[in-house]
Amino acid sequence: MAGQRQREQVGQGGQGLGLGVALSSLTAIQLLLSFGIQWYTIARLGAGPETDALYAGATVLQLFLVAVMDPLSSVLVPLLSGRTEADRRGSARPLCLGMTTLAGLLVLTIAAAAPLLVSLLVPGFSDHTRALTVELTRIQIVGLIGAAAFTVLAALSHARNRFLWPAGALVVCSLVGWGLLSLGLSRVGVRLAAWVQVFLWCGPALLLIKGLGTGPSRSLFLDRPLWRELWDRLRPLLFSAAYVRTGFVVDRFLTSFLAAGSLVIFDLTWRVLAAMVRIFNQGVVTPVVPTLSALAGRGAWREFAQLCRARLWWMGTAGLAALATVFAGVTLAQTLDLWSDTLATFRALLLAGSGVLLFGGINHLLVNAFYAEGESAFPARLEILTTTAGLALKGMGVLAGGLIGLAAAISLQYLLSCLLLGGALARRVTARIRTSPIAPAAGMLVAESSRPL
Repeated sequence: MAGQRQREQVGQGGQGLGLGVALSSLTAIQLLLSFGIQWYTIARLGAGPETDALYAGATVLQLFLVAVMDPLSSVLVPLLSGRTEADRRGSARPLCLGMTTLAGLLVLTIAAAAPLLVSLLVPGFSDHTRALTVELTRIQIVGLIGAAAFTVLAALSHARNRFLWPAGALVVCSLVGWGLLSLGLSRVGVRLAAWVQVFLWCGPALLLIKGLGTGPSRSLFLDRPLWRELWDRLRPLLFSAAYVRTGFVVDRFLTSFLAAGSLVIFDLTWRVLAAMVRIFNQGVVTPVVPTLSALAGRGAWREFAQLCRARLWWMGTAGLAALATVFAGVTLAQTLDLWSDTLATFRALLLAGSGVLLFGGINHLLVNAFYAEGESAFPARLEILTTTAGLALKGMGVLAGGLIGLAAAISLQYLLSCLLLGGALARRVTARIRTSPIAPAAGMLVAESSRPL
């Protein structure tokens, strides 16, 4: 029996590894296409008032994506994973309809308030650029409706252990979006670029809509237990997400006091680092969340601990490999003397911010392990604590070392978050193992908490 269980675990590990590689590959392709779309837009339109207005016009949408849609996805996958397939089918359509309706109302509100919001976000723009920013904000915020639908539909697919099609839908729509830009950007201009951003959010949702199925669904307003459970899980995350995940606003504020061009080079650096961490998250964390939720649901804490520990090793290895790749690339570039002054700054920022590669994915895994067992308030409080400490670190970093100091401060913030989350999760799961009716294996995660993350 033990030998059979071991063979099953090995088989599941191999399948998980193959799925992780496929997901990471699709995510890498999608991120490369997204970066290519941004590069093509700036290359054709130039870095000037129009592209300033385009990127400033996306700020409100980005805030809602990181502060609302990301936490919503984090709680929807465990919520749906713990239900039967019939229950999932009955819940999915009301969830999708309800979230898109709320998003639509929010879009109308933001469109009306756009002049005030733009004046607060970019007060230094000229009147003409500010007016264009208002127009592009109203266009791009429509993408929030597609983002809401995609969040629900992707969570439904993940709960069914179907991970590749949501990632594939993003790749397909990115290819189509780039084609639309190449055909019409020179004629239509920056407004086409804004509408393409809307398509990049709404298109994937349309491709996934078939996943809702044709079975019976519950009434949107009568299924109060579903909405109550969703709200109970989401509520602790909303404030923390608005506080924790909008750090890019603080970063842009701080870099605005540095030399011209500092904001652009810092934003570019962090896009590269965030893209690499997202690839790790898709390949290592996304496939395992439904399994962790199922294990927690039936009280299989030994297996929960074993799976967490295995994925922590995977994520740590991926971070080290990425860090080694960055150092190899820097060394090669130095040997070939490829660095201009701007690229030299980019190189230094990559190295100073390399802690994001080491600890960003581990942090994501630890937070999702808490979510999988139904606990969202505690990691939210810890993230608020580390973000507050990070604000002080960022301020001191900028004063001490400018951009490099800011990047190093963010690396330290990720390390602090991992240490606190890892130690808390280790104690929590070990306590559950000891009180479980199944004989515990002592110290499943204790070693993980004492090892530097």
